[in-house]
Amino acid sequence: MSAQATAVLGAPLRAGHGSHEGLTAYSERVFGHLPRSDQRRWAATYLRGLLYTPGRKTVRRMAQALALPDSAPQALQQFITASPWEWTTAQAELARSAVELMPDAVWTAKSVLLRKRGNHSVGLRPRLLPETGRRVNCQVGIGLFLSDGRRSLPVAWRLLLDDTWCADPERRRRARIPHEVAPRPAWALVLEMLDQFAAVGVAEAAPLVLGHDYAHGAARLAAHLACRGRDFVVEVPSHQPLSPVPLRGARPSMATVAISDAAALAEARCPRTPAAHPGHSYMYSTTVRIPSSRPSAPTAHQAHRLVAEVSSARKRPSRFWVTSLRDAQPATVRALAHRTAVTDAAVRDIQNELGLLDFEGRSFPGWHHHMTLASAAYLYRHLEPGPAPQRWPGLT
Repeated sequence: MSAQATAVLGAPLRAGHGSHEGLTAYSERVFGHLPRSDQRRWAATYLRGLLYTPGRKTVRRMAQALALPDSAPQALQQFITASPWEWTTAQAELARSAVELMPDAVWTAKSVLLRKRGNHSVGLRPRLLPETGRRVNCQVGIGLFLSDGRRSLPVAWRLLLDDTWCADPERRRRARIPHEVAPRPAWALVLEMLDQFAAVGVAEAAPLVLGHDYAHGAARLAAHLACRGRDFVVEVPSHQPLSPVPLRGARPSMATVAISDAAALAEARCPRTPAAHPGHSYMYSTTVRIPSSRPSAPTAHQAHRLVAEVSSARKRPSRFWVTSLRDAQPATVRALAHRTAVTDAAVRDIQNELGLLDFEGRSFPGWHHHMTLASAAYLYRHLEPGPAPQRWPGLT
């Protein structure tokens, strides 16, 4: 277990005291790397628009809410969709600010469906809405968050793309998709963002906590995270293939080394301990390995811990996690896993209040610009709590 993971597990939840710096100073901190003064000015303006415009956050509505000149909507649109500014530096500053606010934070990730009209928005493709079963056109954004259990703050985003976009030269050109961007699964994009922050020394040892969105890639995720020395808690399905690890000193048999699944192991092998949360549930845990398609790989023999939450009413395991935190108590692992629910709530808040769905444009850079600014606005709300003014004076 890493030193930072140990600190996270042992740290008490603390109330974060927001910074009292103004929005202009905050914007300068996050977007001060932009090379031109007009870019920095429009970054601050766009932040104000996201924070203080009621309803949908279009550039026209934001300009009206901020009492800006008639030319402002076009300038804001230009800044977001066409201005060639780099967003990863701003994301690193967001992550540093989030870590300052939440020293015991862990990483979480969330896949977000962004419904769009028309057919030309970058990354757009038909998908089924899980809650309704309807087929709609939408983008899929993969967000990376830092969470301390009471709040989750977004710091980076990736857009899920497939061959219909990446293998079409004309579509790539129109959407300005960089040549190095290729189709990658959601779990690989999460790893890419983690590597992005590790490279600049931001929360490089914080554990990664993932919900059922990433269960499909759990085995590959665990292998890659183990190679990076990164602790993790990943929710897996009941049918996740696992191999039990024999107790120390026990002679392995065919029964102990055969591949089973999470539900069977929880029911047959796991010691029972009372859960540390209400609901008449119990926590089970045991040591396991995740079968690998490459038995010779160094991570193929690495031991992890299976943790299961079992409802006494249902008489069978209900939720399962595989974690590298082998010394952590099951209830502690369950508490860390709960941070994904906090991230889900944060996504709903950003969608409803800060215009996460309201990007107007078709370009790959523009999408990342908007998502970065929406994340910055959400973080600012946690740094500077308080009522929003009704209007802001226009910029000169």
